[in-house]
Amino acid sequence: MVLRYKQPGTGNKSLIRNEITRRGSHAMRNQCIPRTAKFLGAVVVWALIIFALTAINVRPVVADAVTPRLPCDIPTFLDFPTVDTPPVVEVWTSTTLGTSWTPPPCTDWEVGSNSLVITLAGSFSSTNDTNGMLNRIGNISGWDSVRYWSITDKKWTPLFLNNTALTAPQPGVARGDFSANEIRRGAPLYFLTSDNRSRKEMVSQLLLKSIAPGRIVIETTNVTPIRWFLFELAPAGATRTLYFLDRQNAASWRFYSMTLASQRSIFFSRFITDASYVNRAVAMFRFIANIPTDAEPPVALQ
Repeated sequence: MVLRYKQPGTGNKSLIRNEITRRGSHAMRNQCIPRTAKFLGAVVVWALIIFALTAINVRPVVADAVTPRLPCDIPTFLDFPTVDTPPVVEVWTSTTLGTSWTPPPCTDWEVGSNSLVITLAGSFSSTNDTNGMLNRIGNISGWDSVRYWSITDKKWTPLFLNNTALTAPQPGVARGDFSANEIRRGAPLYFLTSDNRSRKEMVSQLLLKSIAPGRIVIETTNVTPIRWFLFELAPAGATRTLYFLDRQNAASWRFYSMTLASQRSIFFSRFITDASYVNRAVAMFRFIANIPTDAEPPVALQ
């Protein structure tokens, strides 16, 4: 499937700049306003500005109506790209998903309002065995190196500002990375990340769903809500990703991921665009595949 992109309009940009200037001047003339009121006003203004800017941003358009699928029990039913070629990324919104789609039976997912589904299929060279791949997945501290193409900044940007494994599902109990043996036990593991956009710490769960010789299925879920300033962008459990890794031979692996973001607030889709989600998915694929995450070219430029 090919993602097409619409060119954004430009007519509203000068109006937005004028509005920012006007509101900034007005704020300077009202120094007597209490700090709390000024802060809340600034939050509202920036929320409106972000809404306006992203409303004219580029949005990916799904090129066909095939619904998302998962390689739950039959890992060969999907057409994977050849080894070390660009991955195939597909995007579905609530509109393109329709009302009849339900998540595959191997998940316990529920589709909420304003849902978004991203799938990525790829193949990569690696001599890692199953334990080697589990160690790569458990290398949470290595996420410091993950970079993605920012649609907003038009450059390669760190995806995370802070990340660490945790001993419990609460911030402040940092520990070392997860080992293959720890992941193999199948108990929930927790990690903390701070997204480069929200800059808010979020606790997530990493869970081994199944393992067999040459096959790994991992799921990650946000345990705490996704927040930005005073807004809750998505509640706990609303953003979930399944990773399927299947060893093709001694020198390569197949990779498939599906991300479901459901119950998103109106600010979520304005805050992180669909195209940005594509680049974030590609960045995590490249990290697990041990490919430079900022390798040219980006999948979604705008």
